Amino acid sequence: MWLTMFKPLFKSRKFIVSISIFIFIVLLGVVGPILYPVDPTGYAGPFERPPSREFPLGTDTYGGDLLAKVLNGTKTSLYIGFLTAVISMSIGIIIGPISAIKGGMVDEILMAFTNIVLTIPNILLAILIATYLRIRSAEVIAFLLGILGWPWFARAIRAQILSLINREYVKLSRMAGYSDLRLAFEDLIPGIATYTFMSFILFMNGGILGEAGLSLIGLGPTKGVSLGLVLQWAVLMEAVRRGIWWWFVPPGIIIVALTSSLLIITTAMDEVFNPRLREK
Repeated sequence: MWLTMFKPLFKSRKFIVSISIFIFIVLLGVVGPILYPVDPTGYAGPFERPPSREFPLGTDTYGGDLLAKVLNGTKTSLYIGFLTAVISMSIGIIIGPISAIKGGMVDEILMAFTNIVLTIPNILLAILIATYLRIRSAEVIAFLLGILGWPWFARAIRAQILSLINREYVKLSRMAGYSDLRLAFEDLIPGIATYTFMSFILFMNGGILGEAGLSLIGLGPTKGVSLGLVLQWAVLMEAVRRGIWWWFVPPGIIIVALTSSLLIITTAMDEVFNPRLREK
């Protein structure tokens, strides 16, 4: 079923190119640290050495191997993005359908809460909360970004389910005695599966960029290494001014390539599955 649903995507050149870039970066983050088992936080060699055979991406001011940092940082950033998407999707996929199916007072309360969260500047609140946390793991950063990013998705899911809830097959399911939970997960949510998948990608993209933004201002993970942390230390050590390009260029390229590929994937999916765009 799923293969049949997504089969049209593989006729889109835009989708094939973007998904290939994304898979390549995922392999860098997952397989790279295994093939290049160097401690990303330890001393590796002479300070600030340019790329060479011994150090393919050179070293930083502390003698750290930048290839190891970039590979492990890619893995951490992908993990934070994925976890952020899971958290946001889980909240939205619960609140949106319940609000649409229950209606009445339940709908009003849930949408009022959603609107309140929606009006809060996400990144500013994340910065405020992160400032008071002495230890910030990758999971904590993902949790902060995830619990603040779901409102638009919950509202969109509610709107789409309201457009489906009066369909004949839904009425038949109600007559058959389906519970609200079964109705949501068997009849309604599968009908918006492609939109849900696209939203997951957007949440993941937001998590990766959010972590990079928090790290650049010193509020990223306090343990391990991420792409944002590599850039933060490059900024602190004035790598740009001093011309240490091998420190800031590789992580910057990966962040741009990763987030751009995710956005292009959603654009390609929209072009394939959106009837209005398909007609053009």
